Amino acid sequence: MKLRCIILVSVGLAIGALLMGLISDKYEPMKTEEMVSHAIENCQTVDPDGLADFMMGEEVYTLIDVRREMEHYYGYIPGSVMLPRGLLEFNIENKEFWENEGIYMPSKEEIVVVYCKKGKRGALAAHTLQQMGFDKVFYLEGGFKNWELNYPDYVEKNLEALGGQHEEEDVGGC
Repeated sequence: MKLRCIILVSVGLAIGALLMGLISDKYEPMKTEEMVSHAIENCQTVDPDGLADFMMGEEVYTLIDVRREMEHYYGYIPGSVMLPRGLLEFNIENKEFWENEGIYMPSKEEIVVVYCKKGKRGALAAHTLQQMGFDKVFYLEGGFKNWELNYPDYVEKNLEALGGQHEEEDVGGC
């Protein structure tokens, strides 16, 4: 009886160790640049001309600026909704958020384009939205800076919202 218990416990421990090894291999930590590279590899991009085509086209789309509030007010793409990356998961499917923005909540089947300053946060945001089930999500290649270089006449600012602060913070940077 003792031998049988010892064998069962040993087999159980061996199986547990094997499973723990499999699980820990599956969830290996990634560095930030690896996460960004993974997102870039697995998400669709749209260049500024492609975004302009969406904007002029007939298909319904939602344009989301995932930068921080301060960055947004220094310059943004007209028609975009400010939804910082840190709040994206919480508000993308929050009807109250979209009602406060004065527009409808995007469906998972519609085009969603996200952008940040240079593209990295946009790629991460696009990857997150894909994981949440959004089918047609894109991130703006090169971010707002790329848009601003290609379409300088299609940039808006809201410096009054900064409350007198007129020096652009170098935040995010990605």
